[in-house]
Amino acid sequence: MPISRSPLGDQVYGELTKLLQLGELPPGSRVRDAALAQRLGVSRTPVREALLRLSREGLLEAGAGRGFRVRPLDRAELRDVGALLAELEPMALRLAPEPGPDRLARLDGLVRQMEQSRSDAARVIELDETWHQVLLEECPNRRLLDIIATLRRVPRRYLYAYLRAAGRLGLSTLHHTRVLTALRGGDRPNACSLLERRWRRGIEEMESWVP
Repeated sequence: MPISRSPLGDQVYGELTKLLQLGELPPGSRVRDAALAQRLGVSRTPVREALLRLSREGLLEAGAGRGFRVRPLDRAELRDVGALLAELEPMALRLAPEPGPDRLARLDGLVRQMEQSRSDAARVIELDETWHQVLLEECPNRRLLDIIATLRRVPRRYLYAYLRAAGRLGLSTLHHTRVLTALRGGDRPNACSLLERRWRRGIEEMESWVP
């Protein structure tokens, strides 16, 4: 279905990111800008710009004169990015002010939505992404949040593939609930520790599956 043109470049980038994460552009496959432009109903220029952006972010490989290819799943990439996120997300949480009732309520609401969407893996992963964004949104270091947002795109692709391969439809919300309980109790150090631990365990679980 053609997409709207407001703003076109960002929308094309967002659509291609979804295709990569959902596995509709499989690891190792060639990516052709003309075919994608036709699919999205746009010219090749914004598609090419989005492909270059995704290449800079490490989701695609670009070869001189050979176009683009989706990066194969790689344990080292997953391990390296996971190790960074296990340090950076707790750092952002420590820098943020104490969460007020409104933010805690929003986080709790997202957990309930995740529990109600267990039969839709894509929806659960989307809600999990939003949960992490809300958790950290008041961090005053915007550069840190931008880095985290870029890095998170990498394990998200692995998570979709892992859930498909394992035949699972959703994610456990236990660690979300534990982090929320710690924050409600004013124990931010424990919340940060739980967040770090979840990243490390989750990455280890997915890493053991990557061929």
